Amino acid sequence: MEVKYTKKQAELIFENSLKAFNLSETTTTDPQIIQSVIKEFRLDDFKSTNKEFKEIFQDAISKPQKLKPLFDDIKEGITSKHPAILEFAELALKKDWFKPSKHIIKSVHVIYVLEALTAMMCNNHKFFVEVQNHYKKKEKKYGLDTLNIISTFFNALKISPHFFDIAKPLSLDPLLIYFRIQRGLSKSRLSRKELRRIYQQKEINFFEYKLLKPIQKNEVEQINKLVRINIYEAGITEYKKGFITNAISAHVLSEDLVIDPPNTIFKEKKVLPEKSNNPFYKKIAEKENLFPTITLSQEWTSLYTTWNMVFVLGNLNDLDIIFPKLLIPSLINSKSENFLGVRFISLWLTINHAIFRKAEKDELLGPENNTEMAKAWAKINKKYALELAKEEIHENSRRLLKNYKSFFTHPFFNLFKMVKIFVFGKKH
Repeated sequence: MEVKYTKKQAELIFENSLKAFNLSETTTTDPQIIQSVIKEFRLDDFKSTNKEFKEIFQDAISKPQKLKPLFDDIKEGITSKHPAILEFAELALKKDWFKPSKHIIKSVHVIYVLEALTAMMCNNHKFFVEVQNHYKKKEKKYGLDTLNIISTFFNALKISPHFFDIAKPLSLDPLLIYFRIQRGLSKSRLSRKELRRIYQQKEINFFEYKLLKPIQKNEVEQINKLVRINIYEAGITEYKKGFITNAISAHVLSEDLVIDPPNTIFKEKKVLPEKSNNPFYKKIAEKENLFPTITLSQEWTSLYTTWNMVFVLGNLNDLDIIFPKLLIPSLINSKSENFLGVRFISLWLTINHAIFRKAEKDELLGPENNTEMAKAWAKINKKYALELAKEEIHENSRRLLKNYKSFFTHPFFNLFKMVKIFVFGKKH
């Protein structure tokens, strides 16, 4: 049974969680920590023509900044959109799982920097391109170049031997390329001739070429396929590590995209956290800004968020830089139609951040009781997954679990089939 909270109850859980982490509305940033985070993001030598970026980051490294606007937007998102997060936070407070630490303080500063970057990339295409070009140059220093998939794969193995670490950037990059090209086209569509020219000149790789094929119906299908692959990459990882309950949520999220596939249309819009009073967003919002509208339900985006939180908590290290991607206001408090677009950008930035850290052979281990917390949270997620399956997939729990077991009995084989269909189509 899902737990219902009044607004007052929900806000009290959020505020008590802040207190448990030794944070409050009066907390401010530390310019030195901000500067170190910017350096970790490899942005200390980033040259941008964006005036707002220069002002915001110069202010942040010069003097403490109030965190209340950031906390207010995160609170609005969690208390109005994410009941499963509230359920876990309430349990964590009872179990005394939330503790203050320097890593929590670091995470807050990462959220501050990541939100600024993500929000500006969502609302300013020129800035999006500048950041993407900057990171592509940084990646090449570590032998990571998606135009050379094979060499990139083996160079990525040197950085990390884990499947998830290698697969995630290779499956995410095509989506960022897709965004870049479609946003740069205004309202026109990319012709087959132009697409072929870009591919032949090695501006995109084969996977990106397949995603960008301008066949109206198939274009949306290709995006959905890639998102499903992206979800199952993580779902298989957690299943293999014993987090089988949370993998149920991954299965539901993926199957929902098959039964009720979202439409994707690029529209002119401002991409901002809902009901925000933070003046920062007024500075960065451009009038003519194309961004994808992806028709997902709030229930789907909420389950995705809390499922991914459990995946990160239970399976990954470096939580100080990885967990923030799920808590930034532009994601946690987004309109459901903007969710995936924001998510792709924040994830891409975070993956680069994590790769740079791993390449330096640096890693922060997760909390000692992460398995206990993750499994408790996964049980909460399962309730919401079964409800989503009932409402949107129209499957009862018995049928859902049967299909779930069928996929995860041979997970890598089934994932390979999905990748094969994405690349070559059903005829092969």
